[in-house]
Amino acid sequence: MTDLYSKKAEQAVLGACMLSNDALLTVSGILRAEDFYDVFNALTYRTMLDLLSAGKPVDLITFQEEAENRGIFEKLGGQPFLAELMSDLSPLANVEFHANIVKQYSLRRNLILTSDNLSRLAADSSRDLTEIFNDIEKSISDIRLDDKKSAPLPVKNAIENAFSKIQDTYQNGISNKSYFSTGLIDLDGIITGFQPGSLNIIAARPSMGKSALALNIAQFGGDMNAPVLIFSLEMTAEQLAFRMLAAQGALENGADLTQLQTGTMAEGQLMSLQDSVNYLAERQIFICEKALLTAADFRAECKRFKQAHEDLALIVVDYLQLMTSGKTAKENRQYETAEISRALKAVAVELNCPVIALSQLSRETEKRAEKKPQLSDLRDSGAIEQDADTVIMLYREDYYTTETTELDSLAEIKVAKNRNGMTGNCKLIFRREYSRFLNYGEA
Repeated sequence: MTDLYSKKAEQAVLGACMLSNDALLTVSGILRAEDFYDVFNALTYRTMLDLLSAGKPVDLITFQEEAENRGIFEKLGGQPFLAELMSDLSPLANVEFHANIVKQYSLRRNLILTSDNLSRLAADSSRDLTEIFNDIEKSISDIRLDDKKSAPLPVKNAIENAFSKIQDTYQNGISNKSYFSTGLIDLDGIITGFQPGSLNIIAARPSMGKSALALNIAQFGGDMNAPVLIFSLEMTAEQLAFRMLAAQGALENGADLTQLQTGTMAEGQLMSLQDSVNYLAERQIFICEKALLTAADFRAECKRFKQAHEDLALIVVDYLQLMTSGKTAKENRQYETAEISRALKAVAVELNCPVIALSQLSRETEKRAEKKPQLSDLRDSGAIEQDADTVIMLYREDYYTTETTELDSLAEIKVAKNRNGMTGNCKLIFRREYSRFLNYGEA
């Protein structure tokens, strides 16, 4: 592996940093000491970074004094070492180019070492395969993250980009390509749809209708031609298809969910149903059935899907508490949920796509006289609240009333958190027999 480094590039970087603190500042945003192959070069660079962190100037004199104080100057090679660094200097303007050469060699060496380690892992029959796959995914991800530049961007760039979007919205209105509309006017009025890179939580007690709400958003919201990926951990693709067909006919006296399941629809409803089948068959809605979904599985599946469908518009996870971190050792459930929550947000940002994750609320709501949910009711972890860009809570009063005979329910939506806008409440109508939420007054 000795050919996987450039002696000249490493020396060029160190020489430039020794002559210019500005060069050192530039390089410090690209390289760590561990990126140098030569151990003495790594030690030299670490010493310079320490001087910089202490607020001291870095030059030949200050470096030599610091190295002597640490007892490493002679170990590095003394004056001949410094002379070699200064013997073949490149223009300071080239320091970033040379630093990137050093970085690329470092990444290649890390990839080789990681591959060797993963080969040994794969050969260890005592290790669980799921755990090995998770380790592989994490190792490759860490190398990729190390390759990403994190230099601060001038506010001028951000301001200009923001103003361009404001102008576009002013002239053309909100585009479904920029925000994924919920398809529900009053809810969109509060959150302005789901933004790319956002994690959005829909939370409710079991059987309150959160799965139906998320499925309705995927089916009736956003750009009708845009791909949507749904992870269903609780229901099969066929069960979701029944719900989608029922929801499609909710405004046209179509067959309800019970009629679809029992085959008792009228002849006219069957013809209408065929129209719904033809329409939905053209939609780019994809369902991933996963009884067991780890955070690593989720990320890998989403990335594969994004490669095949670059215009991926929405990801739905039903539901968060059924996911696992993928580790065999038992963890505190709150810690595990925090890891899952961070993974969901990371995928949203990496793929620049909104993620909707459904979440159960704790039983604390049942213990209160006022049963409307609040943020503290989020089950398992405060990290969900922390990572989420929006938290949407669903409540139906008739859920707690066993005597009701009404098929249509009044549903209350509480936007309890909205990182990029206002919070607030709105009302919807839930047609239970069709598994369909409608705008208030639309039913």
